[in-house]
Amino acid sequence: MQPLPPNPFRYGAIDIHPEVINRVVDRSRLRDVLSEPGGRLLIHGRRRMGKTTLCKAVVEELKAEGVAVLMVDFSTATQLADLSNALLQKITAASGKGWQDYVSDLMRALSLQLETEADPLTGAIKVRLKPIARTAPIDEQRETFIGILDRANELAKQQGRHFALVVDEFQELARFEDEATLWNLRAAIQHHTHMSYVFTGSRVHLINLLMASDRAFYKMFSAINFEPVPLAEMRAWLAGKFEASGVVQLDGLGALLNLAEGCTVDRLRLAAMSYPLAAASGELTQPMVDRAYHAVIEEDKAFFQSDWQQFTQHQQNILRAMAEGETKLGSARVRQRFSLPASGSVSNTLKALLERGVLYGTESAPGYAYDNPYFKEWVHQRNQLDLGLS
Repeated sequence: MQPLPPNPFRYGAIDIHPEVINRVVDRSRLRDVLSEPGGRLLIHGRRRMGKTTLCKAVVEELKAEGVAVLMVDFSTATQLADLSNALLQKITAASGKGWQDYVSDLMRALSLQLETEADPLTGAIKVRLKPIARTAPIDEQRETFIGILDRANELAKQQGRHFALVVDEFQELARFEDEATLWNLRAAIQHHTHMSYVFTGSRVHLINLLMASDRAFYKMFSAINFEPVPLAEMRAWLAGKFEASGVVQLDGLGALLNLAEGCTVDRLRLAAMSYPLAAASGELTQPMVDRAYHAVIEEDKAFFQSDWQQFTQHQQNILRAMAEGETKLGSARVRQRFSLPASGSVSNTLKALLERGVLYGTESAPGYAYDNPYFKEWVHQRNQLDLGLS
């Protein structure tokens, strides 16, 4: 039996050659901002849309062209000092032979306690703050954070070039509840004539707070609202991938797109799970897609169960109702059927689920929808077991 060709669909980890699905206009705009000193851009949209993939692809392109571009992920930071460490390591790596001058300047200007370590594989020097920096007062952590960027701008000026910085999940700055840091960062960015900034974010409610008229980043950035890849474009792209790998009958492609909904990663994941079922016969059928769909849910079942146990009773009941397509969550019928609280509590619970990233905002009633279509189906299956719903 001939082995199957490699699965043409990749998702999840961002590899060194990320594949961007269309996004021609967004890609061009991102390149322009990162290539010009003083550029500022915000890319925002739901998780799993491909924001990080696009940024990674453009970053690698520009690096190959000699641009000093770096990408920092703020999503896992616990302290402001963690953000400083992430910046420090990326900037020193991008500084080339000038990293020692940069570090010396930082130590003189900010009295930082730094430590260095050689990478055992590459020999590259890693520079980081000493652990004590994480327990410093917030004003000291703020001074360090802003100072690292200020000195990077000065270094770029001295070297006659510019640094381009991509900050992934920048809205995590809001978690530190330190308005002074945000306003100081705004002021610093405005004066950084040898740097360009691209911020990306997926927690839309936090981004909206940061961008409000009374907040630090109001009218600070031009913006790209990262919407789903249009259905026709996604269909054509998926069809091309299937056909190039020998799957030429695609009767199940419509079902795949319907079940996976709008997020790029969700679509790719279902395509990846469907491909081995279709490759042997060269045909993608709806039963194959259904089988792959339930295989994805089975694969994630333990994660869904763990998350479910963290929800309150009210949150679980609202999620149950939404999994059955209910939109009038305040009606007497729905409240009775799913044991929902009073309307005010329903509204507060929906907002809490939005903040946790379980739901996202929509224009249609009830104003929210499941972020993850596979989780929604898992809840529907639980309803069948727990509530006896068909």
